[in-house]
Amino acid sequence: MTNETGTGLRDRVAIVTGAASGMGRVMARSLAHAGARIGAVDISKSGLAELSAEPVFGGRVVSVVTDVSRAEDCRKAVDQVLAAFGTIDILINCAGVSMGPAANNKQGRVKFFEADPDGWQRVVSINALGAFLMARFAVAPMVAKGWGRIINVTTSYDTMLAEGLSAYGASKSALEASTVSWSKDLAGTGVTVNVLVPGGPVETPGFFPPGAPRPPRILQADVMAVPIVWLASPQSDGVTGCRFIARDWDQQLPAGEAANKCRTLAAWSELAAAATKARGVAI
Repeated sequence: MTNETGTGLRDRVAIVTGAASGMGRVMARSLAHAGARIGAVDISKSGLAELSAEPVFGGRVVSVVTDVSRAEDCRKAVDQVLAAFGTIDILINCAGVSMGPAANNKQGRVKFFEADPDGWQRVVSINALGAFLMARFAVAPMVAKGWGRIINVTTSYDTMLAEGLSAYGASKSALEASTVSWSKDLAGTGVTVNVLVPGGPVETPGFFPPGAPRPPRILQADVMAVPIVWLASPQSDGVTGCRFIARDWDQQLPAGEAANKCRTLAAWSELAAAATKARGVAI
């Protein structure tokens, strides 16, 4: 676990969506341990209550029950964090659901032509629209002060293309592309936008439905703990439009070197480069 010494996160304010469980909870704890104040956002009131009672937060947390698919909820969440702490420095978009709402089977996967239409839309609304809404309302104080971080949790590329995961894959693909678009929109502001992915299936509540086949290797949510601190901190100044694979972070290396070894451009850089070359113009 990282501590606050030398991270530059002392008294920074970080909103973490999906903070009540899984990777969101791990990242909220890790940032708090590094000295940040936390705006914990989740749809689970009981989960947020448990989180905020943890000693690591030391009272430096505000919990906001939020449905990130709703614009007004996201606006209110940002307003409550601003009212509590006076600013926002970091946004971690981790709130998400798998195919559960769209799949009416025990396997948690469903062919797109058999999916529940409302459930399919719900997956996309939480995973992609929710991240946009939170960023839309949270970015203003970052731009105003000339420094900030938006960190989006997407998924592995093969998962985006997997059979039976059409809503999940589409939503995470949209967020991956949005990361690069937002990084360009924010160029020169001091606010960076990056992706952090675990690098494989993660043991998180509800991700593997009862009876569903489990992959041979499952990562633990705490794989995100160390990379998130570096990405959220001033140590990553100037790094934007990139994706980092937490599984490949080597904790034996200095943080900057470890980051470089698990870093690539976000989204589909080879396709973008080919399109640019074909047109003979910059994107």
